[in-house]
Amino acid sequence: LVGMGILPLQFLPEETPVTLGLTGRETFSVAGVENGEAREVTVTAAADGDGAPIRFQARLRIDTPREVEYMRHGGILQYALRRLLTG
Repeated sequence: LVGMGILPLQFLPEETPVTLGLTGRETFSVAGVENGEAREVTVTAAADGDGAPIRFQARLRIDTPREVEYMRHGGILQYALRRLLTG
C-alpha cells in the first residue's frame, strides 16, 4: 500500500468497522502522521449526509525504513522519479 501512496492503517484490538459504525461510504482524514514516525494516528470518518463524524485511533503500519521513504515521497513512483532526477 505504501508503494502506491496509500497509508496502511490497522484497527486497534477490539475495534472493527462494525463496532465503530463504519459503512465504507465515509471520507477519511488522518491526523498525526509525521514523516512516517507516528505509530498511532487519529482517523476521522465523515459520513455522507447528516451523520456526525466518527473519530478513532488506528495503528499506522509503516514497518521498514524503505516504506518510510516511499511514504515521504507519496509512493514508489514519485520516489523513483525523484531519484532519477537527482542522480
